[in-house]
Amino acid sequence: MEVLLSFLIVAALSVTFVDGAGYLQVRPPTLGQCYYEDINTAHFSYNRTFCEGPAYWCQIHICWITCGSNERQSPINIDTRKTQFRLLPMPKFYNLHKRVPATIRNTGHAPEFNVVQTKSNKDRIILSNVPGRPKDKKYVFAQLHVHFGRDETQGSEHCIDNIFKPMEAHLVFYDLDYGNLGDARSKKDGLVGLGVMVEVRGNPQKPTVCKNGRKCKPRFAKRFSDLMEKYYEQVRCFPLEQYRDYIHNDRFGFFRRRNSRSKKYCGGTLSQNYIQNRCKKDPDDNSLKVQVTEGLSPKDVLPYDTDLFYTYGGSLTTPPCYETVQWIVYKCPITVSSQAFNMLQFVEDSQKDELIKLGVRRPIQKNRKVTVYSSF
Repeated sequence: MEVLLSFLIVAALSVTFVDGAGYLQVRPPTLGQCYYEDINTAHFSYNRTFCEGPAYWCQIHICWITCGSNERQSPINIDTRKTQFRLLPMPKFYNLHKRVPATIRNTGHAPEFNVVQTKSNKDRIILSNVPGRPKDKKYVFAQLHVHFGRDETQGSEHCIDNIFKPMEAHLVFYDLDYGNLGDARSKKDGLVGLGVMVEVRGNPQKPTVCKNGRKCKPRFAKRFSDLMEKYYEQVRCFPLEQYRDYIHNDRFGFFRRRNSRSKKYCGGTLSQNYIQNRCKKDPDDNSLKVQVTEGLSPKDVLPYDTDLFYTYGGSLTTPPCYETVQWIVYKCPITVSSQAFNMLQFVEDSQKDELIKLGVRRPIQKNRKVTVYSSF
């Protein structure tokens, strides 16, 4: 009995949080449930053997049913034999030379850099001329975060011809017509995600050769590498004590709530009215934010060959998995130092475990038909 009770308490203390383009605000500790009524306590995991794992995200809360769609979920394997070449518009950046104010925090799931938003376009980094979107549509740079796996050979979320990289950096932009990332993420064509493959400097990698014969020359992203080394260390420890109030007397709900009322709706689409009224989380003011004194720029992360990319209409890679993202996945990788990679791996999640234990990546999604276009 004591062993079972100990297991239950450990399960109740399992806490992982995701912020990022998908899940906004710090995620509360798990109550060990497979289904949650309250969006503010809803919890999901990357533990593939648990009912809160990726295969069951659509069952955890009614607001996350889109995670079960098979239309345009991300990430995907980019099969270069099936990509369609197009003379695609080259994405254009405004103010790319600027370094915008930013903060970093440990969400309990992974560290993320967030741009401090301003109302003046002259102080924003803006992306336009996005393939698959109106030419004059503008998107504001809002966030940078990195995905990686338990295994260095399968760390990126997207893969190209079933080949993964150790990490994948995501630069997130939101439609200027909306006030912020949170408002834009559920709107049709509300987000643009730039995916950059990341290798570890000094670790031998198979050379990347493009279909037109051009070889990729990985760029050592020193500025980004330095940011990872410096700031991942500063937010490495997760302040679990600030979130203990979430662990309440319902900690044994896992054994009472195996049946999800969302299961039958998996794959469905919610109305904007429902999302606005039922799926907005309360603001979170507990998470510790650290100012990034150097500021932030997409230039820190972009590869040399930005004219070589794949693009497709996809989704957020975390709940609520809204299918509102135009993905631009660059063919050529960047590299960072082994110290930067180690710093990311050793960041604590909200269980006080190192992130490498479960990794931070959603498995490849199987869609009925997603057309991927190639710029080369």
